[in-house]
Amino acid sequence: MVRDWLRLALEDSGYRVVGIANTAAEAIDLLERRRPSLLLVDQRLPDLAGTELIRELRRENIHVPALLMTANAEVGFNEAARDAGAQGTVLKTGKAEELLSSLGTVVAGRPSFDARHPKREPGRGALSPREREVLRLVASGSTNRDIAKQLSIGDETVKTLLARTFAKLGAHRRAEAVSEAHRRGLL
Repeated sequence: MVRDWLRLALEDSGYRVVGIANTAAEAIDLLERRRPSLLLVDQRLPDLAGTELIRELRRENIHVPALLMTANAEVGFNEAARDAGAQGTVLKTGKAEELLSSLGTVVAGRPSFDARHPKREPGRGALSPREREVLRLVASGSTNRDIAKQLSIGDETVKTLLARTFAKLGAHRRAEAVSEAHRRGLL
């Protein structure tokens, strides 16, 4: 359904679709074979969150401008997309004109983040790389002691990192933090 909407929106717009991927793995393969001037990425890919795909591309030094799509307005989505390296966000439920405007803005080198995504509450900033690393280990089932050993840091440092992560995610327990991080596309 989304592809049909995109096809209709892009018809006679001057934009040309150079490839379609169903998964993040297919998108990476497609990027190696073609050189698009813009990526339109769905946040809900079957194998990886769109934010994580963009983050991975940036780590691989692939800096094609990216516009991230999601079905519903989400608290903190613009911040998560920006933190991942996206240049904009767009709602799938929006009008074709909104999509085309966002595409044009991003292609022109300017950011285009949909204002319908509510901002994070104050104090709920982006996770630092170290906080993400600790949270990934928590998600894999590691204990605080395991995390300290794997990262060569002290037990108290792990506790501090977890406390900051919980505060930023609005979580009180490990499972809540992991669940919220998945919901936001951080894991």
